[in-house]
Amino acid sequence: MIKVYIDWNVMSGMKNGNFSELKEIFKDKNKFSLMYSTSHIGDILASNRDDQAQQEIIQQDLDFITNLTDNLCLANSGKEVYFDYLDPRELFENQMESNKLTDDLSIDNLFDFKNNDESLNEILESNKELLKNTSLDPAFKAIYDTPEGAEFMNKLFPGLENDLSMDGFFKSFGLMLKNLNEKEGLKDLRAIVQNVGVNSSHFNPDKNPFDLIEGAYKKNGFVDFRNNYIEKGKNAPLWFDEITNEYILLDLHGFNSDKIKVNDKEKNTFRNTTEDASHSAFATLSDFYITNDVKNLKKTKAVYEKLEILTKVLKPDEFLEYFKTYLDFNSILDHFDSISIAFKKRDLFRMEFNDEKLTSLTQFSNYYFFNFFNKIILSFNIIDKNRGGFILCKELPSKHFQIDFVDVEKLVKIFVENYGVDNNGKGYLRKEEFVEGNWAGRCWLLESNYIKITQANYFFQLYFYPLEKG
Repeated sequence: MIKVYIDWNVMSGMKNGNFSELKEIFKDKNKFSLMYSTSHIGDILASNRDDQAQQEIIQQDLDFITNLTDNLCLANSGKEVYFDYLDPRELFENQMESNKLTDDLSIDNLFDFKNNDESLNEILESNKELLKNTSLDPAFKAIYDTPEGAEFMNKLFPGLENDLSMDGFFKSFGLMLKNLNEKEGLKDLRAIVQNVGVNSSHFNPDKNPFDLIEGAYKKNGFVDFRNNYIEKGKNAPLWFDEITNEYILLDLHGFNSDKIKVNDKEKNTFRNTTEDASHSAFATLSDFYITNDVKNLKKTKAVYEKLEILTKVLKPDEFLEYFKTYLDFNSILDHFDSISIAFKKRDLFRMEFNDEKLTSLTQFSNYYFFNFFNKIILSFNIIDKNRGGFILCKELPSKHFQIDFVDVEKLVKIFVENYGVDNNGKGYLRKEEFVEGNWAGRCWLLESNYIKITQANYFFQLYFYPLEKG
Protein backbone atom coordinates (compact mmCIF):
# COMPACT_ATOMS: atom_id res chain seq x y z
CA MET A 1 0.00 0.00 0.00
CA ILE A 2 1.00 3.61 -0.50
CA LYS A 3 1.42 5.35 2.84
CA VAL A 4 0.15 8.93 3.00
CA TYR A 5 0.48 11.38 5.89
CA ILE A 6 -1.79 14.43 5.68
CA ASP A 7 -1.15 17.62 7.64
CA TRP A 8 -4.02 18.85 9.80
CA ASN A 9 -4.56 21.96 7.64
CA VAL A 10 -5.47 19.69 4.71
CA MET A 11 -7.33 17.13 6.81
CA SER A 12 -9.53 19.78 8.42
CA GLY A 13 -10.12 21.31 4.99
CA MET A 14 -11.34 17.94 3.71
CA LYS A 15 -13.65 17.68 6.70
CA ASN A 16 -15.09 21.14 5.91
CA GLY A 17 -15.90 20.31 2.28
CA ASN A 18 -12.67 21.33 0.54
CA PHE A 19 -10.34 19.06 -1.45
CA SER A 20 -13.28 16.90 -2.54
CA GLU A 21 -11.26 15.20 -5.30
CA LEU A 22 -8.58 14.29 -2.78
CA LYS A 23 -11.20 12.91 -0.41
CA GLU A 24 -12.67 10.76 -3.19
CA ILE A 25 -9.26 9.34 -4.14
CA PHE A 26 -8.52 8.31 -0.57
CA LYS A 27 -11.65 6.18 -0.38
CA ASP A 28 -9.58 3.46 -2.06
CA LYS A 29 -8.42 1.59 1.05
CA ASN A 30 -6.71 -1.07 -1.07
CA LYS A 31 -4.33 1.47 -2.59
CA PHE A 32 -3.75 4.01 0.18
CA SER A 33 -2.94 3.67 3.85
CA LEU A 34 -3.73 6.94 5.64
CA MET A 35 -2.61 7.64 9.18
CA TYR A 36 -2.84 10.30 11.83
CA SER A 37 -0.48 11.04 14.71
CA THR A 38 -0.47 12.45 18.21
CA SER A 39 0.45 15.80 16.61
CA HIS A 40 -2.96 15.91 14.93
CA ILE A 41 -4.44 15.59 18.40
CA GLY A 42 -2.16 18.40 19.57
CA ASP A 43 -3.41 20.62 16.74
CA ILE A 44 -7.02 19.99 17.74
CA LEU A 45 -6.23 20.47 21.41
CA ALA A 46 -4.89 23.96 20.66
CA SER A 47 -8.45 24.97 19.71
CA ASN A 48 -9.96 23.55 22.90
CA ARG A 49 -12.24 25.98 24.75
CA ASP A 50 -14.90 25.63 27.41
CA ASP A 51 -17.55 26.38 24.83
CA GLN A 52 -20.32 24.00 23.76
CA ALA A 53 -20.13 24.91 20.07
CA GLN A 54 -16.35 24.44 20.01
CA GLN A 55 -16.61 21.13 21.85
CA GLU A 56 -18.99 19.87 19.15
CA ILE A 57 -16.52 20.94 16.44
CA ILE A 58 -13.72 19.08 18.22
CA GLN A 59 -15.79 15.89 18.40
CA GLN A 60 -16.54 16.24 14.68
CA ASP A 61 -12.80 16.65 14.01
CA LEU A 62 -12.00 13.49 15.94
CA ASP A 63 -14.78 11.57 14.18
CA PHE A 64 -13.42 12.67 10.81
CA ILE A 65 -9.95 11.38 11.70
CA THR A 66 -11.51 7.99 12.49
CA ASN A 67 -13.43 7.89 9.20
CA LEU A 68 -10.39 8.92 7.16
CA THR A 69 -7.69 6.78 8.78
CA ASP A 70 -9.62 3.89 10.36
CA ASN A 71 -7.83 4.93 13.59
CA LEU A 72 -4.38 4.00 12.23
CA CYS A 73 -2.12 6.12 14.43
CA LEU A 74 1.56 6.98 14.64
CA ALA A 75 2.44 7.22 18.32
CA ASN A 76 5.65 7.93 20.19
CA SER A 77 6.52 5.70 23.15
CA GLY A 78 9.62 7.73 23.98
CA LYS A 79 11.88 5.00 22.63
CA GLU A 80 10.21 4.30 19.30
CA VAL A 81 7.56 5.59 16.93
CA TYR A 82 5.10 2.84 16.11
CA PHE A 83 1.85 2.15 14.25
CA ASP A 84 -1.20 1.19 16.26
CA TYR A 85 -4.97 1.42 16.02
CA LEU A 86 -5.94 4.04 18.60
CA ASP A 87 -9.16 5.95 19.13
CA PRO A 88 -8.42 9.68 18.65
CA ARG A 89 -11.03 10.54 21.31
CA GLU A 90 -9.07 8.62 23.93
CA LEU A 91 -5.81 10.26 22.86
CA PHE A 92 -7.46 13.67 23.07
CA GLU A 93 -8.62 13.02 26.63
CA ASN A 94 -5.20 11.68 27.61
CA GLN A 95 -3.41 14.73 26.22
CA MET A 96 -5.79 17.04 28.07
CA GLU A 97 -4.93 15.30 31.33
CA SER A 98 -1.20 15.46 30.55
CA ASN A 99 -1.40 19.19 29.85
CA LYS A 100 -2.87 19.80 33.30
CA LEU A 101 0.37 18.54 34.82
CA THR A 102 2.36 21.29 33.08
CA ASP A 103 -0.04 24.13 33.89
CA ASP A 104 1.77 24.65 37.19
CA LEU A 105 5.36 23.42 37.38
CA SER A 106 6.00 24.63 40.92
CA ILE A 107 7.54 22.10 43.28
CA ASP A 108 4.45 22.38 45.52
CA ASN A 109 2.25 21.24 42.63
CA LEU A 110 4.64 18.47 41.54
CA PHE A 111 4.59 17.07 45.09
CA ASP A 112 0.83 17.56 45.46
CA PHE A 113 -0.22 13.99 46.24
CA LYS A 114 -1.03 12.11 49.39
CA ASN A 115 -0.18 8.57 50.37
CA ASN A 116 -1.93 6.50 53.01
CA ASP A 117 1.46 5.92 54.64
CA GLU A 118 1.94 8.94 56.95
CA SER A 119 5.63 8.21 57.48
CA LEU A 120 6.15 8.28 53.71
CA ASN A 121 4.26 11.57 53.47
CA GLU A 122 6.59 13.09 56.06
CA ILE A 123 9.65 11.96 54.09
CA LEU A 124 8.22 13.39 50.85
CA GLU A 125 7.35 16.67 52.54
CA SER A 126 10.84 17.08 53.98
CA ASN A 127 12.42 16.31 50.61
CA LYS A 128 10.10 18.80 48.95
CA GLU A 129 11.22 21.57 51.30
CA LEU A 130 14.86 20.59 50.83
CA LEU A 131 14.49 20.77 47.04
CA LYS A 132 12.59 24.08 47.16
CA ASN A 133 15.29 25.80 49.20
CA THR A 134 18.26 24.46 47.23
CA SER A 135 20.16 27.37 45.68
CA LEU A 136 20.97 27.41 41.98
CA ASP A 137 24.53 27.35 40.70
CA PRO A 138 26.26 30.75 41.21
CA ALA A 139 26.72 30.89 37.44
CA PHE A 140 23.01 31.72 37.14
CA LYS A 141 23.41 34.75 39.38
CA ALA A 142 26.53 35.88 37.50
CA ILE A 143 24.57 36.17 34.25
CA TYR A 144 22.49 38.95 35.81
CA ASP A 145 25.61 41.05 36.47
CA THR A 146 25.54 42.59 32.98
CA PRO A 147 22.59 44.48 31.43
CA GLU A 148 22.65 42.21 28.37
CA GLY A 149 22.68 39.07 30.50
CA ALA A 150 19.89 40.33 32.73
CA GLU A 151 17.75 41.20 29.70
CA PHE A 152 18.37 37.75 28.21
CA MET A 153 17.49 35.90 31.42
CA ASN A 154 14.42 38.01 32.19
CA LYS A 155 13.01 37.28 28.75
CA LEU A 156 13.79 33.58 28.88
CA PHE A 157 13.16 32.90 32.59
CA PRO A 158 10.69 35.49 33.90
CA GLY A 159 10.83 36.04 37.67
CA LEU A 160 13.90 33.88 38.28
CA GLU A 161 16.07 36.87 39.25
CA ASN A 162 13.92 37.38 42.36
CA ASP A 163 14.17 33.75 43.54
CA LEU A 164 17.41 31.99 42.57
CA SER A 165 16.35 28.74 44.23
CA MET A 166 15.26 25.45 42.73
CA ASP A 167 11.66 26.40 43.52
CA GLY A 168 12.13 29.69 41.69
CA PHE A 169 13.62 27.89 38.71
CA PHE A 170 10.70 25.44 38.42
CA LYS A 171 8.18 28.29 38.63
CA SER A 172 10.11 30.35 36.09
CA PHE A 173 10.47 27.38 33.75
CA GLY A 174 6.70 26.88 33.88
CA LEU A 175 6.17 30.57 33.03
CA MET A 176 8.62 30.25 30.14
CA LEU A 177 6.68 27.31 28.69
CA LYS A 178 3.40 29.16 29.12
CA ASN A 179 4.87 32.26 27.49
CA LEU A 180 6.07 30.20 24.52
CA ASN A 181 3.08 27.90 24.10
CA GLU A 182 0.19 30.17 25.12
CA LYS A 183 1.50 33.68 24.38
CA GLU A 184 3.90 35.39 21.97
CA GLY A 185 7.12 34.50 23.79
CA LEU A 186 8.60 32.95 20.64
CA LYS A 187 9.17 36.46 19.30
CA ASP A 188 11.62 37.16 22.13
CA LEU A 189 13.32 33.79 21.67
CA ARG A 190 13.75 34.42 17.94
CA ALA A 191 15.22 37.86 18.62
CA ILE A 192 17.78 36.32 20.98
CA VAL A 193 18.72 33.54 18.54
CA GLN A 194 18.96 35.86 15.53
CA ASN A 195 21.55 38.02 17.31
CA VAL A 196 24.05 35.61 15.79
CA GLY A 197 23.62 37.59 12.58
CA VAL A 198 21.09 35.73 10.46
CA ASN A 199 17.38 36.42 9.95
CA SER A 200 14.69 36.15 7.29
CA SER A 201 16.33 38.77 5.04
CA HIS A 202 19.40 36.58 4.54
CA PHE A 203 17.64 33.60 2.93
CA ASN A 204 16.90 33.12 -0.76
CA PRO A 205 16.22 30.10 -3.02
CA ASP A 206 19.83 30.00 -4.25
CA LYS A 207 21.31 29.49 -0.78
CA ASN A 208 21.22 26.39 1.38
CA PRO A 209 19.62 27.64 4.62
CA PHE A 210 21.65 25.30 6.82
CA ASP A 211 24.95 26.42 5.26
CA LEU A 212 23.97 30.04 5.80
CA ILE A 213 23.14 29.49 9.48
CA GLU A 214 26.28 27.45 10.10
CA GLY A 215 28.36 30.16 8.42
CA ALA A 216 26.90 32.82 10.72
CA TYR A 217 27.84 30.81 13.82
CA LYS A 218 31.37 30.17 12.56
CA LYS A 219 31.77 33.88 11.87
CA ASN A 220 30.92 34.51 15.52
CA GLY A 221 33.39 31.93 16.79
CA PHE A 222 31.01 28.99 17.30
CA VAL A 223 32.94 26.43 15.26
CA ASP A 224 31.26 23.33 16.72
CA PHE A 225 27.66 24.57 16.89
CA ARG A 226 25.02 21.97 17.78
CA ASN A 227 21.30 22.59 17.59
CA ASN A 228 19.80 20.87 20.62
CA TYR A 229 16.56 22.79 21.05
CA ILE A 230 15.02 19.45 22.00
CA GLU A 231 17.24 17.04 23.95
CA LYS A 232 17.84 14.20 21.53
CA GLY A 233 16.71 10.75 22.59
CA LYS A 234 15.07 11.80 25.86
CA ASN A 235 11.40 11.69 24.85
CA ALA A 236 11.58 10.31 21.31
CA PRO A 237 13.91 8.26 19.09
CA LEU A 238 17.10 10.05 18.05
CA TRP A 239 16.02 10.27 14.40
CA PHE A 240 12.74 11.93 15.40
CA ASP A 241 14.46 14.56 17.55
CA GLU A 242 17.05 15.18 14.85
CA ILE A 243 14.29 16.12 12.39
CA THR A 244 12.42 18.34 14.85
CA ASN A 245 15.65 20.08 15.91
CA GLU A 246 16.60 20.87 12.32
CA TYR A 247 13.08 22.15 11.67
CA ILE A 248 13.05 24.42 14.75
CA LEU A 249 16.57 25.63 13.89
CA LEU A 250 15.28 26.93 10.54
CA ASP A 251 12.24 28.59 12.08
CA LEU A 252 14.13 30.35 14.89
CA HIS A 253 16.66 31.79 12.46
CA GLY A 254 13.99 33.23 10.16
CA PHE A 255 13.72 30.66 7.37
CA ASN A 256 9.99 30.65 6.51
CA SER A 257 9.20 31.35 10.16
CA ASP A 258 5.66 30.81 11.38
CA LYS A 259 3.50 33.78 12.24
CA ILE A 260 3.25 34.35 15.99
CA LYS A 261 0.02 36.04 17.03
CA VAL A 262 -2.38 35.60 19.93
CA ASN A 263 -5.72 37.42 20.11
CA ASP A 264 -9.43 36.67 20.39
CA LYS A 265 -9.59 35.39 16.80
CA GLU A 266 -6.40 33.35 16.45
CA LYS A 267 -3.69 31.70 18.48
CA ASN A 268 -0.38 30.97 16.78
CA THR A 269 2.42 30.19 19.23
CA PHE A 270 5.55 28.09 19.60
CA ARG A 271 3.27 25.10 20.18
CA ASN A 272 2.15 25.35 16.55
CA THR A 273 5.77 25.30 15.38
CA THR A 274 6.70 22.28 17.50
CA GLU A 275 3.61 20.38 16.33
CA ASP A 276 4.51 21.19 12.70
CA ALA A 277 8.05 19.95 13.35
CA SER A 278 6.60 16.72 14.75
CA HIS A 279 4.31 16.35 11.72
CA SER A 280 7.40 16.54 9.50
CA ALA A 281 9.10 13.85 11.61
CA PHE A 282 6.08 11.53 11.68
CA ALA A 283 5.64 11.95 7.92
CA THR A 284 9.00 10.27 7.24
CA LEU A 285 7.20 6.99 7.93
CA SER A 286 5.08 7.58 4.82
CA ASP A 287 5.63 7.72 1.07
CA PHE A 288 3.85 11.07 0.75
CA TYR A 289 3.39 14.07 3.03
CA ILE A 290 0.58 16.41 1.94
CA THR A 291 0.47 19.91 3.42
CA ASN A 292 -1.13 23.18 2.39
CA ASP A 293 1.11 25.22 4.70
CA VAL A 294 3.77 26.73 2.41
CA LYS A 295 6.12 27.56 5.29
CA ASN A 296 5.85 24.04 6.66
CA LEU A 297 6.39 22.64 3.18
CA LYS A 298 9.58 24.66 2.56
CA LYS A 299 11.10 23.91 5.96
CA THR A 300 10.23 20.21 5.65
CA LYS A 301 11.77 19.97 2.17
CA ALA A 302 14.95 21.64 3.42
CA VAL A 303 15.21 19.26 6.39
CA TYR A 304 14.50 16.19 4.25
CA GLU A 305 17.13 17.23 1.72
CA LYS A 306 19.76 17.65 4.44
CA LEU A 307 18.94 14.33 6.10
CA GLU A 308 18.47 12.47 2.77
CA ILE A 309 14.84 11.57 3.45
CA LEU A 310 12.91 10.64 0.30
CA THR A 311 9.31 11.14 1.48
CA LYS A 312 7.62 13.26 -1.19
CA VAL A 313 6.33 16.59 0.19
CA LEU A 314 3.48 17.96 -1.91
CA LYS A 315 0.64 20.45 -1.78
CA PRO A 316 -2.84 18.99 -2.42
CA ASP A 317 -2.97 20.07 -6.07
CA GLU A 318 0.54 18.71 -6.65
CA PHE A 319 -0.46 15.35 -5.18
CA LEU A 320 -3.54 15.22 -7.43
CA GLU A 321 -1.34 15.78 -10.48
CA TYR A 322 1.08 13.12 -9.25
CA PHE A 323 -1.78 10.69 -8.69
CA LYS A 324 -3.19 11.16 -12.19
CA THR A 325 0.23 10.64 -13.77
CA TYR A 326 1.78 7.88 -11.67
CA LEU A 327 -0.72 6.29 -9.28
CA ASP A 328 -4.04 5.98 -11.09
CA PHE A 329 -3.62 2.31 -11.98
CA ASN A 330 -6.15 -0.18 -10.66
CA SER A 331 -6.24 -3.56 -12.42
CA ILE A 332 -3.24 -5.86 -12.53
CA LEU A 333 -2.99 -5.22 -16.27
CA ASP A 334 -2.89 -1.48 -15.57
CA HIS A 335 0.07 -2.02 -13.27
CA PHE A 336 1.91 -4.13 -15.86
CA ASP A 337 1.23 -1.33 -18.35
CA SER A 338 2.84 1.15 -15.95
CA ILE A 339 5.92 -1.09 -15.83
CA SER A 340 6.04 -1.03 -19.63
CA ILE A 341 5.84 2.77 -19.55
CA ALA A 342 8.72 2.88 -17.06
CA PHE A 343 10.80 0.59 -19.29
CA LYS A 344 10.54 3.16 -22.08
CA LYS A 345 12.12 5.83 -19.89
CA ARG A 346 15.61 4.67 -20.86
CA ASP A 347 17.30 7.83 -19.62
CA LEU A 348 16.22 7.03 -16.05
CA PHE A 349 18.06 3.71 -15.93
CA ARG A 350 21.60 3.53 -14.55
CA MET A 351 24.13 0.75 -14.91
CA GLU A 352 24.11 -1.51 -11.85
CA PHE A 353 26.18 -4.46 -13.08
CA ASN A 354 27.86 -5.45 -16.32
CA ASP A 355 30.08 -8.38 -17.41
CA GLU A 356 30.42 -10.66 -20.41
CA LYS A 357 27.27 -12.60 -19.46
CA LEU A 358 24.84 -10.21 -17.79
CA THR A 359 23.89 -6.56 -17.81
CA SER A 360 21.78 -5.13 -14.98
CA LEU A 361 20.14 -1.69 -14.98
CA THR A 362 18.29 0.10 -12.16
CA GLN A 363 15.55 2.74 -12.25
CA PHE A 364 14.11 4.59 -9.26
CA SER A 365 10.58 5.23 -10.42
CA ASN A 366 7.80 7.70 -9.64
CA TYR A 367 5.33 4.86 -10.20
CA TYR A 368 4.23 2.59 -7.35
CA PHE A 369 3.83 -0.73 -9.12
CA PHE A 370 1.05 -2.82 -7.57
CA ASN A 371 0.69 0.02 -5.02
CA PHE A 372 3.98 -0.99 -3.42
CA PHE A 373 7.19 -1.19 -5.48
CA ASN A 374 9.02 1.88 -6.82
CA LYS A 375 12.33 0.49 -8.07
CA ILE A 376 13.07 -1.65 -11.13
CA ILE A 377 16.12 -3.83 -11.69
CA LEU A 378 16.22 -4.87 -15.35
CA SER A 379 18.55 -7.70 -16.42
CA PHE A 380 19.71 -8.80 -19.87
CA ASN A 381 21.36 -12.14 -20.60
CA ILE A 382 23.94 -11.29 -23.24
CA ILE A 383 24.52 -14.91 -24.27
CA ASP A 384 20.89 -16.06 -24.39
CA LYS A 385 18.68 -13.22 -25.61
CA ASN A 386 15.54 -15.16 -24.61
CA ARG A 387 16.54 -15.11 -20.97
CA GLY A 388 16.28 -12.12 -18.69
CA GLY A 389 13.60 -10.43 -16.70
CA PHE A 390 13.12 -7.80 -14.05
CA ILE A 391 12.92 -7.39 -10.30
CA LEU A 392 10.71 -4.89 -8.48
CA CYS A 393 11.88 -3.53 -5.13
CA LYS A 394 10.74 -1.02 -2.54
CA GLU A 395 13.11 1.94 -2.10
CA LEU A 396 12.36 3.09 1.45
CA PRO A 397 11.97 6.86 1.94
CA SER A 398 13.75 6.76 5.31
CA LYS A 399 15.89 4.38 7.34
CA HIS A 400 13.14 4.06 9.94
CA PHE A 401 10.29 3.45 7.44
CA GLN A 402 8.11 0.52 8.46
CA ILE A 403 6.37 -1.99 6.20
CA ASP A 404 3.54 -3.60 8.11
CA PHE A 405 1.44 -6.70 7.57
CA VAL A 406 -1.46 -4.87 5.87
CA ASP A 407 0.89 -3.46 3.20
CA VAL A 408 2.02 -6.93 2.16
CA GLU A 409 -1.44 -8.43 2.63
CA LYS A 410 -2.90 -6.02 0.05
CA LEU A 411 -0.01 -6.73 -2.34
CA VAL A 412 -0.53 -10.49 -2.19
CA LYS A 413 -4.29 -10.00 -2.56
CA ILE A 414 -3.81 -8.40 -6.00
CA PHE A 415 -2.08 -11.50 -7.35
CA VAL A 416 -4.26 -14.09 -5.61
CA GLU A 417 -7.42 -12.47 -6.97
CA ASN A 418 -5.99 -12.56 -10.50
CA TYR A 419 -3.98 -15.80 -10.58
CA GLY A 420 -5.52 -17.83 -7.74
CA VAL A 421 -3.51 -19.73 -5.15
CA ASP A 422 0.17 -20.03 -5.97
CA ASN A 423 2.07 -23.15 -7.04
CA ASN A 424 2.46 -24.19 -3.40
CA GLY A 425 -1.25 -23.93 -2.73
CA LYS A 426 -0.92 -20.69 -0.77
CA GLY A 427 -3.52 -17.97 -1.07
CA TYR A 428 -4.17 -14.87 1.00
CA LEU A 429 -1.48 -13.81 3.45
CA ARG A 430 -1.41 -14.95 7.09
CA LYS A 431 0.56 -13.24 9.86
CA GLU A 432 2.22 -16.43 11.06
CA GLU A 433 4.08 -16.71 7.73
CA PHE A 434 6.65 -14.09 8.78
CA VAL A 435 9.67 -15.38 10.70
CA GLU A 436 12.36 -12.90 11.84
CA GLY A 437 12.16 -10.65 8.84
CA ASN A 438 11.93 -13.45 6.30
CA TRP A 439 8.98 -14.72 4.31
CA ALA A 440 8.88 -17.55 1.78
CA GLY A 441 6.38 -15.55 -0.26
CA ARG A 442 4.28 -16.63 -3.21
CA CYS A 443 5.17 -17.94 -6.67
CA TRP A 444 3.06 -18.43 -9.78
CA LEU A 445 4.15 -20.46 -12.78
CA LEU A 446 2.04 -19.04 -15.58
CA GLU A 447 1.80 -19.97 -19.25
CA SER A 448 4.75 -17.86 -20.33
CA ASN A 449 6.03 -16.17 -17.19
CA TYR A 450 7.23 -16.90 -13.68
CA ILE A 451 6.30 -14.49 -10.87
CA LYS A 452 7.63 -14.67 -7.34
CA ILE A 453 7.06 -12.29 -4.41
CA THR A 454 9.33 -12.83 -1.43
CA GLN A 455 11.12 -11.20 1.48
CA ALA A 456 14.69 -11.67 2.62
CA ASN A 457 16.44 -9.65 5.33
CA TYR A 458 13.32 -7.47 5.64
CA PHE A 459 13.42 -6.39 1.96
CA PHE A 460 10.47 -7.28 -0.28
CA GLN A 461 10.98 -8.08 -3.95
CA LEU A 462 8.97 -9.27 -6.95
CA TYR A 463 10.75 -11.42 -9.54
CA PHE A 464 9.35 -11.63 -13.07
CA TYR A 465 11.02 -13.89 -15.63
CA PRO A 466 9.84 -15.18 -19.01
CA LEU A 467 9.83 -18.96 -19.35
CA GLU A 468 12.16 -20.55 -21.86
CA LYS A 469 10.42 -21.27 -25.14
CA GLY A 470 10.16 -24.83 -26.31
